[in-house]
Amino acid sequence: MNYLYFAEGTVDSTHEAAMYPASSFTGLDPISSTTTRLSFKAANGTAADDDVLIAHSTGAHHLVAELIANLMEPNPVTKNKFVVVADELNGVYADIGNGANVRGTVEVTLA
Repeated sequence: MNYLYFAEGTVDSTHEAAMYPASSFTGLDPISSTTTRLSFKAANGTAADDDVLIAHSTGAHHLVAELIANLMEPNPVTKNKFVVVADELNGVYADIGNGANVRGTVEVTLA
């Protein structure tokens, strides 16, 4: 199983970063033309989901979905791996060459 890591660019009082097993992924939704929300089962066990907002190229929601599906799928290279999806603070973003261009703002919201 892969673990997906997300980190905000600034450190505030709480929720600067989060890591989720791929099995806790519940879906993704377009929020604006350049932002997609990824939802995961809440780390604290509540019924509400934890959410991660990530910025990307205009209209690239379907490419972000392809990127996330690719990163979650176990394979000989990524099985049982820690995968940095978006680390705004360090400027590290996953890229499979599909044009999703995940870049910029990351916002982690825990339930």
